[in-house]
Amino acid sequence: MKIKWYGTAAVMLESRGFRIAVDPFLGMPLKDSLLRRRLLAAHFRTAKAVLVTHGHFDHILDIPRLYRGSDTPIYATKTPCLTLYRQGVGKEQLHKIQPGDSFTIGGFTIRVYQGRHCRFDAGVILSTAFKKDTILNPKRLLDLLKINRRYQENGETLIYEIEAEGKRLQLLGSMGIYLSVPYPTGADAMILPFQGTSCPARTVAPIIGTLQPRSVYLDHYDDAFPPMSSQVRTIDFTAKLIRHGIPCEAMQYGKTYII
Repeated sequence: MKIKWYGTAAVMLESRGFRIAVDPFLGMPLKDSLLRRRLLAAHFRTAKAVLVTHGHFDHILDIPRLYRGSDTPIYATKTPCLTLYRQGVGKEQLHKIQPGDSFTIGGFTIRVYQGRHCRFDAGVILSTAFKKDTILNPKRLLDLLKINRRYQENGETLIYEIEAEGKRLQLLGSMGIYLSVPYPTGADAMILPFQGTSCPARTVAPIIGTLQPRSVYLDHYDDAFPPMSSQVRTIDFTAKLIRHGIPCEAMQYGKTYII
């Protein structure tokens, strides 16, 4: 199974030529290359299916422009399905799923589990409000907050267990799990978001301790939509996990990982 990361939570999975896009998002930086966005959009359109982890804008904003009018199936829970339908994505494309579901697409077996979205703590809120980018351009933050209100998560964040070629990948939509849910453990790899609280390392440590993956890849640590997002330092955490015998890497844009 091949994995590529394209910023934020956008991941492309591939097995034997069949591609699945997870949370495809083109990003909203202050300055961006139109050519880069067009190339990325073209790449996302090669996916044969789309998985959505939850309904926030940085996970579904670009799905209508990428797939509306195509025959690409989009798998999501009730709230993002409704949001996408209101934006012109056809009912025939939208496949409503929920925790407990299991389905096969291409050579992939997908199992759906209830996840939990991280809670934005006071440290994150204050640092965002008083960062330089916010002070210089407060309207941009207000515009992003308005967009965010239109894209609700509604307690529907998912965890996917994705199996292909004899390997298991756990992919989390946010930094949160429920201790009452009997998650599978010991996946060959885990993709774990690393942004949203004032101390992501402390937030994800119990997740890794509970799910016990054999290796960890970090995503969503980048500054994809400033000033709401930030570039999060990952090197200390990855080094600590490696010292404890768990291979860990902050995923690099466009790099192919094989599990």
